[in-house]
Amino acid sequence: MLYLVAIVVPPLAVLLSGKPFQAIFNLILLILALLILIGSFGLGSGITFVIWIACIAHAMFTVHGSKQDARDRALRDAMSGDC
Repeated sequence: MLYLVAIVVPPLAVLLSGKPFQAIFNLILLILALLILIGSFGLGSGITFVIWIACIAHAMFTVHGSKQDARDRALRDAMSGDC
C-alpha cells in the first residue's frame, strides 16, 4: 500500500515509513519541482518530470528500506531467541 502512496504523494509515503527528515527533504524537492513548473509557465515541464521521478524513486527506496529493516529485525530476533 505504501508503494502506491509513494507514487501519488511521495513525501507522505516517506513520512509514514518513519523517516521524518527524509520526508522533509522529499517535500522540498517536490515543492522545487512545482515552483519550476509554475515559474516557467509550463515550459519547464521536462525538469519538473525528472524531479518528480526522483521524488518517487527516493520514496520507493525509503519504503523498501524500512520494510527490509523490519524483516531483518524479525530474523535477527528469531535467530537470537532461546530454543
